[in-house]
Amino acid sequence: MYPVFILQISRKEKAIYSNLFIPLVTGICSQLSFWKFTYNDPSNALFYLPFILGLLMGYLFYIDRLLYSRFKGITATLAFPLLYTSFDFLLNLFNPFGTLGILGYSQIGFLPFAQLASVTGMWGLSFMITWFGSLSYWVLQNYADKKIVTKTVSIYFSIFISILVYGSIRLVLPLDGGTVKTAGIHTHDKNVEGNEMHSYLDKNDTVSFKKLSDTIIRRLIQETVKEARAGAKIVLWSEISPKILKTNEDSFVNVFKRLAMEQQIYLVTTPFSVVPPGKKSENKILLFAPDGSLILTHYKYGGNFMEGTIAGNKIIKTVATAYGKLSAIICWDGDFPSIVKQVGKQGTDILFVPASDWEEIDPIHSTVAVFRGIENGCSVVRQTRNGLSIMTDPRGKVIAEMDHFKNSTWVTIGQVPTKKWFTLYPIIGDLFGWLSFIGLLYIILRAFTNKKLSKTDNSEP
Repeated sequence: MYPVFILQISRKEKAIYSNLFIPLVTGICSQLSFWKFTYNDPSNALFYLPFILGLLMGYLFYIDRLLYSRFKGITATLAFPLLYTSFDFLLNLFNPFGTLGILGYSQIGFLPFAQLASVTGMWGLSFMITWFGSLSYWVLQNYADKKIVTKTVSIYFSIFISILVYGSIRLVLPLDGGTVKTAGIHTHDKNVEGNEMHSYLDKNDTVSFKKLSDTIIRRLIQETVKEARAGAKIVLWSEISPKILKTNEDSFVNVFKRLAMEQQIYLVTTPFSVVPPGKKSENKILLFAPDGSLILTHYKYGGNFMEGTIAGNKIIKTVATAYGKLSAIICWDGDFPSIVKQVGKQGTDILFVPASDWEEIDPIHSTVAVFRGIENGCSVVRQTRNGLSIMTDPRGKVIAEMDHFKNSTWVTIGQVPTKKWFTLYPIIGDLFGWLSFIGLLYIILRAFTNKKLSKTDNSEP
């Protein structure tokens, strides 16, 4: 609904509202809404990234004002959605922070509509939301011309109802295949033991660091054994579980191998290997099979420029197992749908997303991973230190969830479907995003040749 009210001002009032006041308001609102979202220190420029993005978002209404005044009828209603969708899409391509915060993620509570992501990706969601706002404004301005208004509104709602029918059918159809009992585990708080380990490293106190790290690993092993004996066939540890010295990595890998073999489980471990100053640490996933073999290794590629870790190659691997094809990415990796669509192309059945968040992005960041599952037709298991842990089926339906800040023990357990669903998005990719961008370029070019219309001349002749 929000575009309706802002468009009433940006399109009708003086230009200063759309080229100054609205950008400032959206920038301020964005900063307040995403407080300490990107950084918790106001002295750092990254702290104000939400304001900058909000400011840019606000200027979309000014550009829309310029375009809208040069078109009639349904074409006039398309200017704003094409503009906004192109903005979201280009953020996906060029923003190193990824897509967190784009408009489509707001629809996680409206699953029949959210299924559109399985076809168009996130871009179709942004388009339909903003088209509704633009169309509503246009109807209010042209309600006297009932014939053209009825025709235009019918076009929109025919598409919208078709989307809901498609999504509703997906949600009620039974899932093929079986399920596998899966457990997600983390055993420490980043604001307590995490900060303590960090302080030891700052002091170069590797003895105290290793002592605490070993304690956390013992907890992880104990919880893993407990869940395996309770029937879990796959166990996932959260991101940075554990944090170890690179020099001790080989010995710990052997421990993890034996653990997987002794408990006869698939074990998704996430060792964060700390290296000497001057080198880059490693944030990675090691997946072990029940026979103790290492069957998948993945290095985090999202946000390495901030974390100072070795950057992964953005190639997502898939491995065939007794419980379907498994893939794994880490936390921030999931914010890039154009990269994650590899799992859909490879036929992944379950996507593991070990993560580490903080309270200000709980539960918003977990929503991102759920949409990666909807887009690619796979189940998602996201175990999150200091955030929301969640398991969902290929439609985004929640199987189990656990909030770090509302529980004293941090284990998530659920029966996860082992069979993917077909989705179109991995095949056609970001076609809708590109078409939106091409459509915007076409409208801009047309605007140069069209005369500006009067305020009362915006319906079709």
